[in-house]
Amino acid sequence: MDALAWAGLLVGGALLLWSLWSTLRANAGRRIPMLRNADIVPPGSIVTRVVGIAVFVFSALSLAGRSGLWPAVILFVGALGGALAIAWHNRRAARADRSGDAA
Repeated sequence: MDALAWAGLLVGGALLLWSLWSTLRANAGRRIPMLRNADIVPPGSIVTRVVGIAVFVFSALSLAGRSGLWPAVILFVGALGGALAIAWHNRRAARADRSGDAA
């Protein structure tokens, strides 16, 4: 059962990464708000994000009793990684906007 939960963490993480990557590519040169959808939402990215979050969180919760703090650490690192990717993208977009380039 634990192997299935760890596989769920990998699958959910991959779905979340794909959704984030496609959103960042579709909004190159534009700032992305942290708590709202981006200006351009690629087809399928919201469904992929929702399924990825569900699989990721439920897999981590199923490991919570047996794996100590690791599921909580994985959830925290995943959320922090997404926030840092958006912040880095927004910084690049602001820098490109100031210099007149298209990121």
